[in-house]
Amino acid sequence: MMKKAGVYCGMYERNRSDDMKIADFRHRIPVQMRFSDVDGFGHVNNGVYNDYYDVGRMYYMRDVLGWLPGDSTRDDQLVVVHTNTDFIRQIFLGQSVEVLSRIVGLGNKSLKMVQWLVADGDEAPLSVCESVMAGFRRSTGTSFILPEEWRNRISQFEKTIF
Repeated sequence: MMKKAGVYCGMYERNRSDDMKIADFRHRIPVQMRFSDVDGFGHVNNGVYNDYYDVGRMYYMRDVLGWLPGDSTRDDQLVVVHTNTDFIRQIFLGQSVEVLSRIVGLGNKSLKMVQWLVADGDEAPLSVCESVMAGFRRSTGTSFILPEEWRNRISQFEKTIF
């Protein structure tokens, strides 16, 4: 069953990440922690959190839209134009962590995604990232209106009408 997206603020649904719960996320992917991600204190460097979010975005696009970003055969892409990351708790070496991703708003030429890093078995995020991605046409170097096909796939996946 699809639900209508909530209150709008500008072009995006007012769906703040602090009002969300883990069940709101339909896409998740495990993080593969690397030795170089961890500092001498045994925790993941803050800069690496955004690498994890990039992986989550990449697989969201593959699983929902059917293509990987950066595919040189595709003229129309989504590019990240803004991110905001909150670091709530540390991630430690050996912890099982997943990236949860959800699109919460669709504008004409851009979309807003909320992502959480969550430890296995936890309900609360270790970190939260809100990002905006815009449609970018490689051949012209310009933005474009997001195609109806993308909107439909995202709405069906998220079970929300934007």
